[in-house]
Amino acid sequence: MTSEKPSWKDIKQIISGWSGQQLVGLVQDLYRLDPDNATFLNARLLQLTAPKQTLAPYKKRIRAAVSPQEPWKQGVRLSEGRNAISEYKKANGNVRDTLTLMIYYVQCGNDFTLEFGDIDEQFYDSMCSMVRQIKDRLLKEQDARLADELLPLLEKEFERIDGQMGWGYPDEFGEHLEELRDAFGR
Repeated sequence: MTSEKPSWKDIKQIISGWSGQQLVGLVQDLYRLDPDNATFLNARLLQLTAPKQTLAPYKKRIRAAVSPQEPWKQGVRLSEGRNAISEYKKANGNVRDTLTLMIYYVQCGNDFTLEFGDIDEQFYDSMCSMVRQIKDRLLKEQDARLADELLPLLEKEFERIDGQMGWGYPDEFGEHLEELRDAFGR
């Protein structure tokens, strides 16, 4: 080893001489070792053959974190919902799927506040931030087909919350949505 604390460089040096069979065995062991490893590998490698199944574990984490069934027991954990999206993005990087998870985060937040009433400023700041990130990513991509697919989902969410929530959330959501409509001629 090159240092006292092992690093990727040390590992890379060792496995670079391994056979394909040895590498497959290592990946298999890592897959079986931890469900998070399996989820990561599924998202990375099965995107084309099972896209809905690769999103499911991330959606489950987002739902549990942002709209828990029993919030008095576990509480809302917005950062955990965001971490699920970030981890998916690192595993896969597919823009459509990442945006789908981001919209799902907003849907879960809307579900939660519609069920339990107004939450707090931090909650709505997180929702507004996510809507802004969705808008920014769609504007960056400039993909009309992607916008045609995702804008109706955002419009539906806006309709669900308009006039139902406080803290300026519907107003800011509406402004972001209007920017997207203008940009994509809707």
